[in-house]
Amino acid sequence: MDAGAANALQPPTPFPTPTPNEQGQIIYIVQPGDTLWRIAAIAGMTLEELMALNGISSSDILSNGAQLLLGSVVPTPGPEERVTPTPPEATPTPLVGTGEICALLFLDLNGNARVDSGEGPLPQGQVSVVGRGGALAGEHTTDETPEGYCFTDVQDGDYNVSAAVPPDHNATTSMNVPVRLRPGEILYVEFGAQPSAALQAANRGEAQGRSPLLGVVGLVLLGAAGLIGYQASRYTQQRPTLGR
Repeated sequence: MDAGAANALQPPTPFPTPTPNEQGQIIYIVQPGDTLWRIAAIAGMTLEELMALNGISSSDILSNGAQLLLGSVVPTPGPEERVTPTPPEATPTPLVGTGEICALLFLDLNGNARVDSGEGPLPQGQVSVVGRGGALAGEHTTDETPEGYCFTDVQDGDYNVSAAVPPDHNATTSMNVPVRLRPGEILYVEFGAQPSAALQAANRGEAQGRSPLLGVVGLVLLGAAGLIGYQASRYTQQRPTLGR
């Protein structure tokens, strides 16, 4: 029996199902006793196909552990895992903007610190808006505009709104008001003042209201003093003379 016939009678080497590598190639590792014919048989291909894939001939010697290419496959892509990205948490954006501060200096005739019927704007005064740190945001000399004056496009933040009254006037309200302005907000601040002569007249009226009462009291006291003097003189005349 020749060698070819002997090889044909030998059972094929068990052939585990190969797993393609990352490139999709099916690689066979040469085992002891393997021949090209046996490897081609167990792989289900012809000898010529095996030699053509590996660029070898039938006279080449196989070494144990050598790698032979048996074919290649195109990997079937599995279902794509789509990871839904988690949107980042939204960072709250601080509100930044501008607003208005409107100030009215009014003639407070009755001195009750609020605008009543017949009490209009007081001209020739001064209103101003000062920001944190003393930065002047705006100032205005008051006129006869009924609504007062509005400082527009004022950056939001903390401010002091103040007023100065014209000469010969006295304030009837606080002249310095702290405010906090928010974006898009309109703030209204009112300041009152009345003429100094009005205060003097009120003081004179109070003094005049007391004068009649003081006069009556004075007359009563004078009358009482006269009666006491008269009684004293009669007592002196009626008293007996000692030594007679």
